[in-house]
Amino acid sequence: MRRHTFLKQLLNSAIISVLAPVAMASNLEDSETWKQFRGNNATAIASGQKVPVNLGKETLRWSVNLSGPGSSSPVVWGDRLFVTAEDRKAGQVELYCLNAKSGKEIWSKRISTGTYHVHNFNNLASGTPCATDKHVVLGWYDTSTSHAMVTAYSHDGEELWTQDLGQFDSQHGVGFNPIARDDRVIVGNLHMGGGTVVAYSLADGSLLWSHSNPVGAKTSYAAPLIRNLRGSDAKEVVLAGELFGMVGVDFETGEENWSLPEAFNHRTITSPIIVKDDPVTGEVLVSAGNKNNVYFAVKVPKISKGEQVSEPEKVWSMESRAPYVPTPVVVGDVVYALHDGGTLSALDSSTGKARWRGRLLGNFYASPVLVDEKLYCLSREGDMWVVETGDEFKPLKTSSLNPPEDVTFCDATPAVAHNRLYVRLGSRLDCY
Repeated sequence: MRRHTFLKQLLNSAIISVLAPVAMASNLEDSETWKQFRGNNATAIASGQKVPVNLGKETLRWSVNLSGPGSSSPVVWGDRLFVTAEDRKAGQVELYCLNAKSGKEIWSKRISTGTYHVHNFNNLASGTPCATDKHVVLGWYDTSTSHAMVTAYSHDGEELWTQDLGQFDSQHGVGFNPIARDDRVIVGNLHMGGGTVVAYSLADGSLLWSHSNPVGAKTSYAAPLIRNLRGSDAKEVVLAGELFGMVGVDFETGEENWSLPEAFNHRTITSPIIVKDDPVTGEVLVSAGNKNNVYFAVKVPKISKGEQVSEPEKVWSMESRAPYVPTPVVVGDVVYALHDGGTLSALDSSTGKARWRGRLLGNFYASPVLVDEKLYCLSREGDMWVVETGDEFKPLKTSSLNPPEDVTFCDATPAVAHNRLYVRLGSRLDCY
């Protein structure tokens, strides 16, 4: 009897020890993850975390050389960090899994893409992966078929599934950021030949829905926005593209809820973000923009029982120094918009009026991230500007990060987890 009891206890302990890491992995604190481009919920805000203001040898925790450059951001899930790099000569993209705290390599996988033409500012590893408790999903381009592809790996490096997104026709090359939520991943493949935004099942890669893009549109590099609809359990995916405009589709079915067809007049790169979500009035403003100094906020129509009960409308537009590539950060009722040429504007989220403007010396493609009420802005030249948010323009520190020689520009948006700042500088990943 005692032997039976002992064996039963031993078996239970073994089961608990096997399942505990899985349970822990799926119940992590926000501070232990940076799930996708611009972090958890795509807000670029690292809530409750602290990282150094001065970035230098004294605050550098580790530095890792990757197989090649890239402008994708790292993503973090627990103790695992995922980042991609290109090997242009070999025609390959390499996915790394590193220990997020030590930088030590856990595994890596190479995908053969072939070599193809990209813009001087683009590369084979420009799209940021997304991570869930069981998956890491990344996009890439297959030159043998001229198709965009998406592949899901397990956290142990096992390929789970690959899906063919279809033709990709663009002057500048592939660069899309998958976004995962609940049981699915949303992927935008919007290019001059048309393309689609699709939802795939994370479990097996099966197609859940597809939303088409008109032929002839400029390629969109904007990541989809997933938002919760107030007063219900429903969610909506907000898309931005030159010809179909700003569109809201149902998260579950992909059916269109509303659209503002003539919102844009050129290529979209900044991702749509929520700049206002008033719990009292129910007013929701979503902002986005395109090339040629266009950035604006749209009052999203109200959806009741699946029906649109009001019309979308633009409520404000920036008059000058609008961002083209960097996506802004929203803090309370202030939108911090960083222009590619270095002008940082603090805008009233309801009216778009500038409360102040300041100048950062440099050029910027990386989006700013917010840590401990401070904006971290990485310039293309490799300088990190730290600016305090508030009622006035208050730069705190500028650190030169000394990019490696193979770096032309530093365009990867930083990531934050475990009270650590991860900065990708071409073929090098630094942790502070």
